[in-house]
Amino acid sequence: MKKFSLICSLGMLLICCKNKENKSTEAISGSENSKLEEIKLAPPTMGRIDDQFIQLSQSQKENLDLTNMLWHYSFALSLKEAAPKENIYKGQWLDLLPKGEYKKGLYGETTETGRYIFDEKTTFLELRSTTGTSSEWKVKVDPATMILIGTAKYSNNPWQIKLSRVDTLPGK
Repeated sequence: MKKFSLICSLGMLLICCKNKENKSTEAISGSENSKLEEIKLAPPTMGRIDDQFIQLSQSQKENLDLTNMLWHYSFALSLKEAAPKENIYKGQWLDLLPKGEYKKGLYGETTETGRYIFDEKTTFLELRSTTGTSSEWKVKVDPATMILIGTAKYSNNPWQIKLSRVDTLPGK
């Protein structure tokens, strides 16, 4: 039994020394290579329009600051890319309807429908499309414009979008 204990102890000692050696060489190579590697995150899980989301969107208090008129995409900026010289969302619009429904489109065509929830306390707007896409935004709104600042929930965080309040669909 003593021989078995001695062999196990020696084995554990060798394993511990090997781990310490690996850690020290990793630290040395890490200090030599001062480049920061980008952290890769798993893609976000998209929210579905389930019964609970439908109930929440239907029961929310209507916010006339958001639902009063159509919103045209005026400008979009990704913090990961260079600023575009013109509006990359030209002709796109968003219509937040009462009772938690929304429509998005390009010029006269509706390209997406879904449901939304707006939390007045946090000013977060969550959009869930019938096609399975989702987004969440921090909202800043005044009578003429709305700014959407992407959050990390669905990986919209590098985006900031400015929308203008209008009463008609955009023309070509």
